[in-house]
Amino acid sequence: MELKHETSKKSTRFYLLDDEKEIGEIAYAHVNDGSIDIHHTEIDPNYRGQNLGQQLIDAIADYARENNLKATASCPYVAKVFGKTTQYDDIKV
Repeated sequence: MELKHETSKKSTRFYLLDDEKEIGEIAYAHVNDGSIDIHHTEIDPNYRGQNLGQQLIDAIADYARENNLKATASCPYVAKVFGKTTQYDDIKV
């Protein structure tokens, strides 16, 4: 499994590949110079239950930390995860 990061005018996201097949993604948008909004997470139904959503959240959290960004979560899944743990308090708005 491979984690990729895509930043273009069309898309800003992290995504997972199993060989060449895309199996999950977490998408975000820059709100301003200091914050991002995580607005979408999706895992291929055949790959659910493998903690892949958590891996994507961890990847975007690491990205936020490395770039001194704060994050909001309009994605319901990410908002739920953010609310269940203090692990991401340093990046949450």
